[in-house]
Amino acid sequence: MLDYGGLKHRSVLVMIALFFGAVVPVAQARVPNDPLYTKQWYLRQIGAEAAWEKTTGSDQVVVAVIDTGVAIDHEDLRENIWTNTREIPGNSVDDDRNGFADDVHGWNFLTKTGDVRPKEDGSTEAGYVHGTLVASLIGARGNNGIGVTGVNWRVKIMPVVALDETGGGSSSDVAEGIRYAVENGAHIINLSLEGYTDSADLSDALAFARSKGVLTVAATGNAPEDPLGIDLDVLRVYPACLSRDPSYGVIAVGGTDTLDQKALYSNYGSCVNVLAPSYDLFGARPVSLTSTSSAARIGYEGDFSGTSLAAPLVAGTAALLKSVHPLWRADELKARIMSTAIPIEGMQLAAYQGKLGQGRIDAALALADVSTSTVATYAVGATVPGRPTRVRISSGTSVLELQPYGATDRRGARAVFSDTDADGSPEIVVVPASGRELTYVVYTLDGRERRRSTIVRDLVNGALITAVTGGVVIADQSGGRAWGVLHDGTATLFRPYGNAYRTGLDLLSVSGAAAFAPRGGGGHLMVTDVKGRRLVSAFPFGTSARGRWSLARLPASPSRPASLVVSGPLGSRVLDVARLGATGWSAITFKDLEAAKPVTSSGRSSGDANLRIYDEWPR
Repeated sequence: MLDYGGLKHRSVLVMIALFFGAVVPVAQARVPNDPLYTKQWYLRQIGAEAAWEKTTGSDQVVVAVIDTGVAIDHEDLRENIWTNTREIPGNSVDDDRNGFADDVHGWNFLTKTGDVRPKEDGSTEAGYVHGTLVASLIGARGNNGIGVTGVNWRVKIMPVVALDETGGGSSSDVAEGIRYAVENGAHIINLSLEGYTDSADLSDALAFARSKGVLTVAATGNAPEDPLGIDLDVLRVYPACLSRDPSYGVIAVGGTDTLDQKALYSNYGSCVNVLAPSYDLFGARPVSLTSTSSAARIGYEGDFSGTSLAAPLVAGTAALLKSVHPLWRADELKARIMSTAIPIEGMQLAAYQGKLGQGRIDAALALADVSTSTVATYAVGATVPGRPTRVRISSGTSVLELQPYGATDRRGARAVFSDTDADGSPEIVVVPASGRELTYVVYTLDGRERRRSTIVRDLVNGALITAVTGGVVIADQSGGRAWGVLHDGTATLFRPYGNAYRTGLDLLSVSGAAAFAPRGGGGHLMVTDVKGRRLVSAFPFGTSARGRWSLARLPASPSRPASLVVSGPLGSRVLDVARLGATGWSAITFKDLEAAKPVTSSGRSSGDANLRIYDEWPR
């Protein structure tokens, strides 16, 4: 038995090793090529192979492991370790101004540094191994031909060190770790630790996490000296027993053995929400330079047991769910995991009846109704000027509403999807639809603010925005200016129609570029790149045509390619986007436009007169 902590007001972490049990094989579905996967019976037990048919995880999902140190350079973890891209390594400067200098891969609240790796000197074996083992169960890189796999083949693990080399730690450090994780983008927090004192600081931090949509997964703890475990209705364990109050967003996890029976050491009671395998688990560990054990020297080991290891299997399942339901928050993730658990009370002693939560988790059932055709379909819309400014991000089953400029703002907004950090997944960029100040805001898909910047405070009246290759282009809709904003936030001012033009612009994207039409003067179509360099300059109706012009985009149909439409007082003309810059203009009537339901710079109706849809992803 390896017992962590035990001091008053300290979080106590327990990991039980050297138990043995039979492995129960189950039907295979998608099997990774990791050579040690055959030792990971517990993944098959929770239906991971069938779940992987739906998703193997996402680099966009961040799971914070608040624990002892994590071997971030481990061959099977390094590709899945979270990186703070806004921080410059080793310069001792808080580059991103989050209060932590050089927190490139997380933060160590014991040393007050960004070094989150475990130290072998002075550590107990359990203290040296624990954080890395937990991290590997959640997200060892899968199907890479190396070692083991986590529940997620791809994910980002954020190491947060709040427990010392023996596994003990203060509730205040854990609470600070939770706040750090939430404020730096974690979606799920794993707490494989236990204590017997309720801490107001820890409770407040968990409530804060839940308010931001972050799910916390907590182990219910072990009592190996008790033949049945501890009844948590008699002796409470924290933070697991905060699961009884929904305001804390905690899912409490007990442990099972290879036969789907409650592990003898696992605590039980009404605090428990679900169970997960916790007996004879195999995973990654830090490579030891002093041990004579061959397992310790190659960085993989088995025979570990304890609810510390059940919790990361639940955290990993939550991360799989988050990868296909990015708008789901703590309550939805918890409800889904609980509602799809396998009841196993009929196999248990009478003392456990009604005290094992909803049963043993099943990742396959949790993901069973996920359709690959709808996994990455999103729409973003915003309210029109004069109504309270709201931005809505919606997917097939979820709607998230944001207030980019505060609860009382009534300027309205426009928003588009753009891969602002060039990582293959979109963010949402928002601009005000009216008013003088141009402040754009960048959000992640789950509504977290990533960047906010004010470009000017002298707009004529509101802005337009469109996504282009390299970033976004924003235009002064009632003036003649535009700004190309690159992935790094650098803004370039340009004037599509020259310095003298001030009358107003219409703006849409076409083939990864920005298309402009003047709202006064000649019907001059201008297409530029993100930095304002001209790609096309054309007069669809001739240079003498005058009036107000606007742009629309016709989606492709069996009889017509995707097209850009220029409309004005002389009618409409359509340009095949595949022939951008070439001749080949053809006439199209307003009736055709209406039938095709084009997307225009003013958005399309959502069924709510006060809300417009501006963009969809994938396009």
